[in-house]
Amino acid sequence: MVFDEKTIKEYTPEVLKKADPKEYLLYIANSLKLGAKNKAKFFMWLDFDNYEIIAQEDEALEHLCKENLAVYKKSQSDENVEVPFIDEFLFKAIEKTGSFTDYDTIGLSLTLLGYISFKSNLLDEEEYLEIRDLLVPYKLMISQCKIKDEVLFKNFKEVVSDYVGNIRLLTKLGKGVVCEMPGDELIKEAFKEITYDKDSWEKE
Repeated sequence: MVFDEKTIKEYTPEVLKKADPKEYLLYIANSLKLGAKNKAKFFMWLDFDNYEIIAQEDEALEHLCKENLAVYKKSQSDENVEVPFIDEFLFKAIEKTGSFTDYDTIGLSLTLLGYISFKSNLLDEEEYLEIRDLLVPYKLMISQCKIKDEVLFKNFKEVVSDYVGNIRLLTKLGKGVVCEMPGDELIKEAFKEITYDKDSWEKE
C-alpha cells in the first residue's frame, strides 16, 4: 500500500469496513507511521481511541480518514519533505528478508526510528518508549526472533549503498530533523534492540 493522497482518499469509512483484516491493519500501521513522524496529537489519538478504531466504530473511522488526509497534506508542505526519514531505509532492509508482513515491517522500522533518534540524543527515553508501546494495542511487531541482527544490518548497507545525502530523525514525537546518516555502530545496536533469541526467551 502506497500511503499517498490518492490512496488515503480511496479508503473511506465504508471501504475500511469491507476491507480484509490484514488490509485494515496495514492502513492503521501506515496511519501510526504518518502520525509519529508528522503530528503527535494524531498519533496519541490512535492510542487513546484504539478500541473504537479496532471495532471500526463509525465516528472513529470518520475521524481516522479525515485526519489521515489532513496530516498527509501537512507532511507534504514540510520544507524538508524531500529528505527521507531513516525508517524508509530500515523498512526496505527488513522487507528484504521476506519474513514479515508489511504492517509488522512498519512496526519494526518505526521502533528503530524511535530508538535511533533516542540514542542520537534527539528524543528522551520516555518518548522512544511511547512510540514503541503505542504500537502494542494494534499487535504490531516491535521485536522479533526470526532474523538475526547481522542479516538486517547487511540488508541495510545494501539498501543505502547508492544513497548520498542526509536523512531525518525524530526530534520529538511528530517532528523530524535533518541529520547525517548515523554511523554503523548505532545502526547495528538498533537492530540488536529489536532482536531476541527465542530459545533463551522461552527458558526465562
